[in-house]
Amino acid sequence: MKKQTLSILLALVLLLSISIFPVFAQELSEDEVSGYFGAIEDWTTQDLALAGVDSEAVDMTEFEAKSVENPAPTAELTDEVTVEGEKGVDLQAKSIIDSITSLSGEYVACGDGKVKIVIGLNRTDDDATTGTPNMIFVKSVIVKINDIDYELQNCKSQYGDACSKVYLDASGNAVLTGYVEIPDILNASTIPLTSATINYSKTPHGALETPITRTDPEDVATRIKDLCATEGVDVVTTKGIYEQCGGKASFKADIEVPATDGPDCLVPAQIYVEGTSYSNYTCRYTRFGSEGYPFGGDYCTPGKAIPVKPGDKIRFEAIINDLTNPVTETSGGADLDVNWRFGYNPAMITGVMESIPGPAGLCDAKIVPLKPLDWMEDADNPIEPSGWYNTYDKAVVGLYQKCGKFAVMQVRLRNDGAKTGFINLPGSVAVNGGAPIAFYWLSSVAPHGNKVALGPGEIVTLVGRIWLTNLISQTNSDGAANVAVNFSDLGLYMTGSLFSDRVNWRCY
Repeated sequence: MKKQTLSILLALVLLLSISIFPVFAQELSEDEVSGYFGAIEDWTTQDLALAGVDSEAVDMTEFEAKSVENPAPTAELTDEVTVEGEKGVDLQAKSIIDSITSLSGEYVACGDGKVKIVIGLNRTDDDATTGTPNMIFVKSVIVKINDIDYELQNCKSQYGDACSKVYLDASGNAVLTGYVEIPDILNASTIPLTSATINYSKTPHGALETPITRTDPEDVATRIKDLCATEGVDVVTTKGIYEQCGGKASFKADIEVPATDGPDCLVPAQIYVEGTSYSNYTCRYTRFGSEGYPFGGDYCTPGKAIPVKPGDKIRFEAIINDLTNPVTETSGGADLDVNWRFGYNPAMITGVMESIPGPAGLCDAKIVPLKPLDWMEDADNPIEPSGWYNTYDKAVVGLYQKCGKFAVMQVRLRNDGAKTGFINLPGSVAVNGGAPIAFYWLSSVAPHGNKVALGPGEIVTLVGRIWLTNLISQTNSDGAANVAVNFSDLGLYMTGSLFSDRVNWRCY
C-alpha cells in the first residue's frame, strides 16, 4: 500500500454537540474523556480526502472492523446480578437536591473583602435510570449579597473534595464551603446575604437539573473580627501608569497615618484595575521622614501586615507584571480606574493608571493555549509554559481506539492580543514520538483556506482526527499514549494524553 505524508489539511466548521458546563475543578479521568468524545468511528474515503491522502492508493479493507463472526466468549447470567455504585449504594438510588437547609456567611471587617459562605443541602431519592448514586456534580453556586450576584470560589464539600463532585452522607446531606470576594470595604456589623442558588447535574456532563435556591432575608453575613481603625489613612497623592495592550503596570500611593485613632498596621490586599482583581502583584514600600526624605523601606507581601505609627509617611507601590484586563480596556489609551484595598483601613485607596506606549509587540496578536476542555478548572486562564521550546503540558487531550487505527484529540487557543491573529494549519502531530500518516482538523471558527483567523479575545476549539499506523502494539494495553501538537510559527508545542477507549473486541 502506498503511504503518503499529509500534504493538505482542510479545516471545517465544528458543530459541538456536547453540552459543556463550567465547574469548580476537574481532574480528567478516562471515563470522562471517553464520555466527552464518544465512539471513534473508522475512517472513510471522505476522511482520507480531508487529510490529503489519495484514497485510491489505500486499501480500505484494512479499515474494516475486526470480524465478529467469532466473538469473544460471553458468560450466561444464571443468577440475578445487582450492580452497585460508589460507596455501595444501589444504582437506582439517584441523587437530586431537595432543599438548601442552611445558609450563612462571615467576614472580617476592614479585612480582605472575602465572605466565607457555608451552605447545607439535603437530597431526596429519584427513581430515574440515569445518574450517580449519592453524588451530585455542582456546576456553579451563585450567592447574592447586597442584591449583587457572586460566584462561589474555592468551593469544597465537607469531605474536602472540590464541588465538581459532591458526595452526600448516609442521610443525604452535604455541606458546601467557599468564599465570595466583594470589591468594597466591608465595615458593617452585618451585610445582607439574601440567597444562594446551586446549579448541578446528576452525571458529570449531563443536563442541568432544576436549580435549587434558598431565599431567606433573615440570613446575614456577620463579621467575626473588626479591624477597622477609627480614622483611616490620608491619601496625599497617587500616580499610576500602564503599558498599552496588557503590559506592565505600576500604581503608587503616598499616605499619611493620622496622629490619633489611626491604624497600627496596614495590610496590602487586592488591587482592582477596572474591576479586575490582582492579589499576586509585586509590593514594596518606602518610609519618609518629617522633612520628606526617604529613610527606609522594603518589599511587602500582599496579605501580610506592615506596622505603622501615628504620623508615618509611607509610599506604597504595586507592580503588576502582566495586566489580564481585556484588550479592549488596555489598548485604547484610556485611563484605568484603580481601587486598592488595605486591611485595617476603612476605605479604598483610589486613583487611575495612565496609558504609556510599551513595546510595539504588546499590541500584536498573541495566540495562547487554554486547557483543552472548557469545563476544566481555570479553563479560561492561559496555560503557562512547562518546559523547553515553550512546551505546554496538558494542553491536549483525546481518545484512541484500543487495538485500532484511529484517534481524536482536542486543543483550545485564544487570541489575547490587540490585532487579529492567524493559526496556520496543519501544524504537526506526533503520537508516542512518531508521526501518524495523516490527520485533519475540525474547527469551531470558519477557516480561510488553511488558516483560522482569531480576532482579539476570540477562542477556537480544534478537534483533530488522526490515522495511526504504527501504534497497534502500543495501544493494546489500555495505557495512555503521549500526543504532541506543534504550531511552530506560533511557538506552541502542546502535549497531553490520548486515553484508551477500552473497546476490547478489536483485539480479537
